[in-house]
Amino acid sequence: MPVSDDDFHKRVEKLMKWLRKNGARFPKVELSRYAEEGRDLRAKKSIKADEEIIYIPRKCIIEVQQGKECKIGKAVKREAKGWVSGHTYLAIRMLTERDLGSKSFFAPWFEVLPTDYKAQGMPQYWSDEQKEEIKHTKTLAKTNAVVAAIEEMWSRVSVVSAVKKAGWTFEDFAWARYTVLTRTFGVEIGKKEATVMVPLADMANHEFDRPSRWKYDDYKKGFVVKVVRDIEPGINLTDTYGSKGNDSFLPFYGFCLEKNEFNQGRFSLPTTNVNGLQVPFLARTAVSRCAYEPEDGKIKNIDATIDTEASGSKRGGKELLSYCRALVLDAKELEEMMKRQSLVKKPTVSPVSCENESRTLRLIRDTAKKTIEQFATTVEEDEMLLADKSKAPPFSWYRNAILARVGEKRTLRHYVRLANSCLPLLSFKSVKEMSNEKSFKDIREANRSEEWGYYANKYLDKVILPLVTLVSTKR
Repeated sequence: MPVSDDDFHKRVEKLMKWLRKNGARFPKVELSRYAEEGRDLRAKKSIKADEEIIYIPRKCIIEVQQGKECKIGKAVKREAKGWVSGHTYLAIRMLTERDLGSKSFFAPWFEVLPTDYKAQGMPQYWSDEQKEEIKHTKTLAKTNAVVAAIEEMWSRVSVVSAVKKAGWTFEDFAWARYTVLTRTFGVEIGKKEATVMVPLADMANHEFDRPSRWKYDDYKKGFVVKVVRDIEPGINLTDTYGSKGNDSFLPFYGFCLEKNEFNQGRFSLPTTNVNGLQVPFLARTAVSRCAYEPEDGKIKNIDATIDTEASGSKRGGKELLSYCRALVLDAKELEEMMKRQSLVKKPTVSPVSCENESRTLRLIRDTAKKTIEQFATTVEEDEMLLADKSKAPPFSWYRNAILARVGEKRTLRHYVRLANSCLPLLSFKSVKEMSNEKSFKDIREANRSEEWGYYANKYLDKVILPLVTLVSTKR
């Protein structure tokens, strides 16, 4: 049920009035504050599939280009030391409008935005003692990297005369950057990619199976949101914040999901072939990298989910396996691979042989075990803490810390189990012989509606069976 909050209600009414006055439409949508979920968008009336539920005209949208074209933005373009990100120009636009107070065209929108990101649960504002709970996690690494990125941008723009004259502090800039980080949409306007901020639409909570779809409509000259299925009154009108693990949700948005199939483990790997071979395509192997985490050249960090067939934005295990296969290539295997012209541009190393895959799995397993050993708690201990909601209350920073670290540990442990289960299978000379092996039967009998059963069988079908079949055909 909605929480009674007269001040919030008044600010929402002011926002809605401003939007309607400027041509926005959202007749079946309400913005409320709820006890558990916080604020959210919900359906006031029944909505049919493919029905447009929100229209926000372009004049109510904040764009990167506006930040570049405002007075301070132009000064930054002239005087800033080095490249300045699009998010920074959006932050400049936000601060410029905020400084106008009630005179700003966007004032009704700004009045409903967060004023304190510490209160939002962002780990960037946690104490050192709190951060100990996510020690050795990629969550903490990403948290620190986001802070470093914001500090770097501030060092570039704070020297600009117009920024100094405005009197902005780092705290002001950080507020604007976090507001941008948590509320942007990537769209196409006039066939050009654009990053924008959209009032009302930015209030939707996250759900992977969201009912909504959005885009910028050039014909309507505005941002539109539709639903893809019938919606009953009171249903949460969610969006998706992307195929992200809790390691991203926590430092980017201040929350974690209780269940998240996109949780990743971090694998810190060598940057050169373990056999001392010069692998020309190794550095160019197709591996996604988070923009907030530059490589230091000493190790190669690969973040992977348990899906060994996923890659790219989903950051799956396909890229992890590909890179590790290249790392463990022997001389004969490398010679054969260099004959494949497809490896020249953006190489992805497919399964090579049973022997190579065995070395690959051992490297991944040993790397995962080394990382797991760094943690002060086990998966089982974390699960016990989560089960006691008096110690780890829902939505608390402490519960989010546990969810973040246990999500990483579960992913790492999945790869240890996968390697231990599949390594014996790679020694067989035929699929018929292999099918009698206990670990083969265990995988086949695993519940495919659960993560282990589904993804272990997927790897077995896509990688192990073809490799063993190849061996049998060569006999």
